[in-house]
Amino acid sequence: EVFENMKSRNERKINILLAVFVVVVVISLNISWIGRFVSYHIKFSDMPKVGSPIITKEDYISDFDYAYDVLKETYPYFEVNKKLSGVDWLANRDKYRAEISKSTSDSDFYKKMNDILEDLHNGHTHLINEKEGLSYYMIYKMNSWGSDLIGELASEYEYPTARARYNINNDTVKEAFKKHDSDDYMDDLSGNEGKSNVQVGDIKKDLAYIKVNVMQNGPGIEKDEKVILPYLEKIKNYKALVIDIRGNAGGNSSYYTDFLYPIIIDKPYSVKNYLFIRSDRNPKIVDMMGFEKLNEVTIKSFGFPAQTKDILKDFNFYNHDLEYIKPNKNSIRFKGNIYLLVDKGVYSSAEGMASFTKESGLATLVGEKTGGDGIGFDPMQVHLPKTGYVMRYSYSLGTTESGLINELEQTRPDIVCSPDTSGPLINQPCIKEILKREGKI
Repeated sequence: EVFENMKSRNERKINILLAVFVVVVVISLNISWIGRFVSYHIKFSDMPKVGSPIITKEDYISDFDYAYDVLKETYPYFEVNKKLSGVDWLANRDKYRAEISKSTSDSDFYKKMNDILEDLHNGHTHLINEKEGLSYYMIYKMNSWGSDLIGELASEYEYPTARARYNINNDTVKEAFKKHDSDDYMDDLSGNEGKSNVQVGDIKKDLAYIKVNVMQNGPGIEKDEKVILPYLEKIKNYKALVIDIRGNAGGNSSYYTDFLYPIIIDKPYSVKNYLFIRSDRNPKIVDMMGFEKLNEVTIKSFGFPAQTKDILKDFNFYNHDLEYIKPNKNSIRFKGNIYLLVDKGVYSSAEGMASFTKESGLATLVGEKTGGDGIGFDPMQVHLPKTGYVMRYSYSLGTTESGLINELEQTRPDIVCSPDTSGPLINQPCIKEILKREGKI
């Protein structure tokens, strides 16, 4: 799974980078790296290397209890999980606790905890593994200037136990800062491994095709732009355009809000979404994102379906957001039909793109129902005090204007067909369906 988004969808929304593509400053060899950080508005604490503590069975149980209590207070999808999978996660505390008590090592605890968190059936909720921790920390820290919220996420990795767990210290941060300026490093982390993130080409005469694998950020977008812009200029008078995000697990929502759609569309599009949170455990979220108190009267005023209203009884704060996308100066102002190919692998910010597209009518969705959890802001991070592992988890529940819970309903395509991607593109079921609609077969 790619690390997920941080750029705001509008001026009010503070999103966290989920994609590991970071714009960084090149460090000159004759300039102190600490001085360079400070000049870039980033303040790093002095972080000498920390030794790993001795962890006991009681510590494993204590960290499970801590994680359980955090989720019990703030996690938004317990009722959704019951409806989708039949699992009453909170009711399984004793069973989970007994399993954690059998942990024989840190790696065994990590595996057992993630197995337990998998019962929530949410791709955003898991422990961060030891290889990813430093990268997450660098992303949050390097994007923390001007945002106390993002700075707090970074600070979860600065506790001594977390620093020991993820080997975060002056030397490793210095080295990571250099590596994050490498295109190859960013490609490897995105899963592209040196391959192009986008593919473009004509399916048939007057039928264009763009495939996007990951919702990139920063340097990734700049690389994709060099491929996509010349192709769009070529196809601007075509009759139809297919955008393929099948298997796209997310990244940065600004990829479609600020880059891809603004260079294609011929008019503005907008949708209204609602966000709900259960707790003010992090008061900065409530304050910075304009959340208001939620009560029964307010819930009734939304006119949501009964199922949604029932689930929202457990929530205490809400806000609403108008997501607005307009053409930019480079837009080809495409007049033809636009199709968006989707499948169950579409998740997170890619799911946000699917939901926006469906709700706004920007394009016709083709394929199968998507993966969900795409309306909202990025997952929270909290370190477990004894082991130092950081738990990442969904914090908000998002709905469409009509009250469909995105994690529960996902996004349903306008044209249902097999999303199979095997074989030549022109022979794939969804492409054949589009060819029929366009009168090409």
